[in-house]
Parts: sequence; C-alpha cells; structure tokens
Amino acid sequence: MYIVTVQLHVKADKVEQFLKHTLHNAENARKEPGCLRFDVLRHESEPTKFAFYEVYKMPTDLKAHQETQHYKQWRDNVPDLLAEPRVATRYRNVSPEDREW
Repeated sequence: MYIVTVQLHVKADKVEQFLKHTLHNAENARKEPGCLRFDVLRHESEPTKFAFYEVYKMPTDLKAHQETQHYKQWRDNVPDLLAEPRVATRYRNVSPEDREW
C-alpha cells in the first residue's frame, strides 16, 4: 500500500468553503479503483486544522488521483483558503503486510 497524510491549517473564515471543496474531492476519490481509503479528519480542539489520510494500492494510483477533475478542482480552489501551505508526507506500508488486490 501507498499512504499519504496531509496536514492543513485553514483560515477561520474559510472553513466552510474548504469543507465544500474537500468533501467533494474525498467522496469522488473513494470511487477511484486504486483508492482504498480517503479520510478527512478535523482536529479535536483546533477546528481550523485538518488532516487527510489517504491509502492507495500503488504509487501510480495516487498519480491517477492527481489527474482527476475533482482533484484538480480541489488543488486549484483550496490554496487561498489555507492559513499556511499544506504539508504532505508519503509512506510505504510495513505492517500488516499488503495483500493481493
């Protein structure tokens, strides 16, 4: 598996706009054949901080996601809503072992 976490800090007055774009992207990403999981998380005590937890079968599935219309819309609309640049970190699964898909 190929896992991506994204940390985002949204401007306080832009949270609703951010959620509109983000939930549209996440809902459509979950329909992609290579996307196994796409969670949108909100910080418990800091409501302008969010995280994504994305799991893909292969790195190429992330690349395919980044070519979709819903991702491109999200990518183009969200930067002005953020208080600071997003931070993405990519991981390879260690345990449990991957299974055949």
